[in-house]
Amino acid sequence: MPIFENRDSYLFVKITEPYSLKWAFIFLREFAETCNREHLEKALIDGLNLEGPIRIWDRYQVGEEFARVVGPKIKVAFVAKRDLIDLTMENVVVNRSGRFKVFHEMESALKWLEASE
Repeated sequence: MPIFENRDSYLFVKITEPYSLKWAFIFLREFAETCNREHLEKALIDGLNLEGPIRIWDRYQVGEEFARVVGPKIKVAFVAKRDLIDLTMENVVVNRSGRFKVFHEMESALKWLEASE
C-alpha cells in the first residue's frame, strides 16, 4: 500500500508497490478518496521507486482514469526518475482539464504546487 501523509497544505504520497495497470486504477480511487476526506486540493506523489518500462497505452489509460476519478479539483505533482518520464499521461490529464504535472525532482514539484515541505 502507498504511504499517505497529510502535510497540512498538501497530501504527500509515496508509492511503494511495483507498477501494474490494475494497481494504478485502485490507487487512483484511494488517492481521490483520501484527498476528499482530508479536504486537500494539492498533492505530491513520490514515484521515485517506480521501475519501467511502462507501456504508452498504460500511460494513456491511467491518464484517462486520473481525469475521470481525480478531476480538475486536485492539483497533483508527480515525481519520477528522469528515465521513466514520458509526458503521455500528463498530456492526457491536462487535455481533460486536470491539473497534473510530472517532475524529476521534489523541489520543482513543490514549487509548482506552491507548497512547502
